[in-house]
Amino acid sequence: MQHPNLFFSKHDAEIFYKKIKTDNKLRQRYEQEVSSVEECLKEEFITEKQANGRNTISQHADFGSLNKQANKLCSVLGTKYIIEGDIRCAQRLKELLLHLVSFERWYGVDYTKRIPVPWHSDLCSTSTTLALAKIYDLIFDYLTPDEQKTIADEILKKGVYAALGDWVMPKTRIHAIDSMGHNWWSVCISEAASAFLALSDFVEENKKMQVLTYVDNALADYLTYPGNRLYNKFGNFDDQGLFYESINYNNYGTGSLLQYLWCNERYFGRNETIRKALPKGLCDAAIKFSYPCTRDGKLFYEFLNFGDHSPGTEIDYLAKTSILTGIDSSAMRACASIYGNSLWDEIRGEYRPQELKGNTDYLPKNAFYSSGYAISRSSWESDATLLAIKSGYCWNHSHNDSGSFIIFHKGKPIFIDSGRCDYDSPFYHAYYCQDSAHSVLRIGTQGRRDEELYRGTRFPGSLSDHFESKDFLFVQADSTGPMAHLCSRMYRNFLWFDNRILVIFDDIYCHDKNTVEFTLHSEGKYKICNNKVDFSNGECCAQLISHEPESVTVREQIGHLDHKENENKPYLELSTVEKKRTHLLINTIELDNDKHSTEYTKLNSANASGLRITEKENEHEIWFNHMADGHVMHDNSNNVIEGFDTDAYMLVITRNKSQNTEQVLMICGSYLRRNGKVYTSDFVKKTQKIITSD
Repeated sequence: MQHPNLFFSKHDAEIFYKKIKTDNKLRQRYEQEVSSVEECLKEEFITEKQANGRNTISQHADFGSLNKQANKLCSVLGTKYIIEGDIRCAQRLKELLLHLVSFERWYGVDYTKRIPVPWHSDLCSTSTTLALAKIYDLIFDYLTPDEQKTIADEILKKGVYAALGDWVMPKTRIHAIDSMGHNWWSVCISEAASAFLALSDFVEENKKMQVLTYVDNALADYLTYPGNRLYNKFGNFDDQGLFYESINYNNYGTGSLLQYLWCNERYFGRNETIRKALPKGLCDAAIKFSYPCTRDGKLFYEFLNFGDHSPGTEIDYLAKTSILTGIDSSAMRACASIYGNSLWDEIRGEYRPQELKGNTDYLPKNAFYSSGYAISRSSWESDATLLAIKSGYCWNHSHNDSGSFIIFHKGKPIFIDSGRCDYDSPFYHAYYCQDSAHSVLRIGTQGRRDEELYRGTRFPGSLSDHFESKDFLFVQADSTGPMAHLCSRMYRNFLWFDNRILVIFDDIYCHDKNTVEFTLHSEGKYKICNNKVDFSNGECCAQLISHEPESVTVREQIGHLDHKENENKPYLELSTVEKKRTHLLINTIELDNDKHSTEYTKLNSANASGLRITEKENEHEIWFNHMADGHVMHDNSNNVIEGFDTDAYMLVITRNKSQNTEQVLMICGSYLRRNGKVYTSDFVKKTQKIITSD
């Protein structure tokens, strides 16, 4: 086996060296990459004592700094050596290898004290292992045969076998996907296995293939993991290929897995075990979670920051590895084309994102995920309008935020998720993971159970119903499960008209008489005036009106900025005044309200409440049937609403004045009649649109 072989060959390096002789831009990129060579040659290595003790708050201690240093020196000194043959760089990298393989371990001491069994690997140790394997690969021909074997044996023992022993090997394995089903599984196994490929010259062929078989099966099972009801675990990927623990960890975890797949297939050809397990639609599912916008005059893809994803975080790793392995889509290529490539990518010559052609035109404007997300956009053009709703599982990187929503408009976020901070901060768990950091409902200032972040959601939220048409979207978010200790009913009914007006009917039934609070997080400025709040963020403006109940208290609460937990950021809380068991909240959020003369009229009839929205041409009446709020049993939820005989949960009546047309969205109903005419009749309730113009 020829070295270097993990990411590019000596032949690749020779071709690149010839290119920089004539290509000034490429030469400048190379010189920038290696500009810190002299500093790196003199940089003191992090000691084992420093790695163990510099940061005692984190379970990782400060081994993260160790692998960051190893990766940096690999990139700078390794590149200089492989392209120009600078012996000083190879010598310093060899010293780094000998220094690090002398350590007792590459992970924090806390892992050795875990009960009931100690761990022998973590994210830091596998990252360090892969960095050392890359360095070993790069300077292989500089090492003597004895050094080659000695260093390889130590990296295998302390890095590769320590990790694979914890994660995949039958005689020593301590993890299962059910307990470590998030990104750790794919990252730790994939990084250790990629390093194994670079070091396996000194591994017997039979053992090599046996280890890789275990690895491939472990990663395939991760990709197809269906969840575990006993442990409140959701499948890692839903039916559309979306990883439910946030886009950030999709990028990290899936990107690492695909990096291993690419390395593996360079050695052995097509890997059917992993390829057959890859979720369908993986790339498009990720891109449908994005908001194309303009940043500094350039196209940028902002990814929705539900869970532990921060605004501005890219999915460059997932984009790159999906393209290298050929599982990408046209939409992923369109996204990847805005990213740059590393110098190593340039040396290898296989990945030049700026040359990629792709588009998002074929993607739908609306997307609904079984993992609990609904996304609606006005278009795939940059700076359009987007509404995203979440009502799903909570665990680890997925927060206590069932029933929350986000709105982007004119290139900016206006209603937001609070994001996150560093995991070592006490604010991470106490604030960012909790419902108070999201636009959700609470009961009597109480929210979802804190324990669900670690024990999973026994009764998860869900998107229980939805309907879409050309100018209208209905989404019902059932948030009852996570709030089951406080209520037996919590339905958030979102109605989205013309990508501009959001109407929210909240249907709540508490166990005891109590108030209900609607927490609302926004970006920019706001001004409170009784039951109205005006919002602005740049050119984007919006107005919230509380229509029901008649009396609400609007007050500020103290939250925090994304990754700036020491800075206060106020958010709003709209609270009912009267304590009771049954609540119906009706709120509207209108974008660009300053440019429209929209009128809102509260509606009431026998056992029904509603809201009329009047614009120039269209009039929408939204009715909530109090007879269908779940309190009846043998009697059906029959009612007469706006002249219609129906048993529907809700009616959305839209009239066009100029065309003299009327249509009704019947939500969860079995019949609709008026003046003796039957418009629909079924024995099972369903949601459907009905043309009622006579």
